[in-house]
Amino acid sequence: MEFSQGAREQIDSLYTGRKHVELTVGILRDGQKEVVHWGPDRQERPETLIYPVGAICKPFVASMLAKYVAERKLDLNAPIDRYISGLPARYYPSLEKLATHTSGFTTQPYTLWTTIPFFLKMNREGGLFHTNPFRGKLDDAGMIEIVRKTVLEDKPYKFAYSNIGMSILGYIVGQTSGEGFWDGLTRYIREDLGLENTFLGNVDLPGYDKKDQPCRCWQWEKNDAIAPAGALNAPVEDLLDFAARNLDGSLPYLSLCHEIHGPCEKNANSGLAWRLEADAPISWHTGSAGAFSAWLGLNRETKNAVAVAVNYGLVNAEQIGFAVLKSL
Repeated sequence: MEFSQGAREQIDSLYTGRKHVELTVGILRDGQKEVVHWGPDRQERPETLIYPVGAICKPFVASMLAKYVAERKLDLNAPIDRYISGLPARYYPSLEKLATHTSGFTTQPYTLWTTIPFFLKMNREGGLFHTNPFRGKLDDAGMIEIVRKTVLEDKPYKFAYSNIGMSILGYIVGQTSGEGFWDGLTRYIREDLGLENTFLGNVDLPGYDKKDQPCRCWQWEKNDAIAPAGALNAPVEDLLDFAARNLDGSLPYLSLCHEIHGPCEKNANSGLAWRLEADAPISWHTGSAGAFSAWLGLNRETKNAVAVAVNYGLVNAEQIGFAVLKSL
């Protein structure tokens, strides 16, 4: 696989000072996949690793949302109290606002008093790379209670990346499936997307922190309400197949996810979960899960796509992905 100078420089930067890198880069071009994996010695290896891909789960949730919108089971413009019963009578944001992070819900589902014990526990366990802050903290009942207590105004809210907002959307999509989020998305991944090695839950792959210390993958439980925000695991090959479904028209409703639905940060707009570059026909999303980083991007005009996954947290997977995609 040939890379541009910019992409090679980004890969060199990733390897600098890190001893245990497992890096996988995949390209979808002309309908064909090409995937390369490098180990710590920078040598190519014929390996297929399944990585925790974190927030790349969000475009999967949005894809299921788009399916139900196309089937008229959900309405993008409907407020969430249409689909969550028993809420107090007042203003609630729409499903579209949840999917574009413009609902007004805060970034994380924590208050001061719930945050303090979490940070104490996290410090005992070695830091954020080792500890999933969302595991065992909130079930569906607790999430609905947050919705009940969060009073929002009927006004435009700026883009604010919200895991709790996406999880409310995941709950609604799961209820619409009749199976709940976990089982509903699992069936959707298998039957609609045709991905055999992508799943919610846990994998056993060593990751590493910024001190090159080994970290266990973030662990999830089936009843974690925040699972829609980041409980996904996938190989790069499956991420490219997911990109292909978004590009080839085989699932026409997926085009809804790549239309502009709201504002975003910096030089971008919001699709349904996807970020849309303002100056190029590129849709993309990052994924961060403790000691793992991932990125998926696709060019809606050229039909090219790139996926990147690496076993280190908070590294330049996004920069590698953009450098490769823009060079195609």
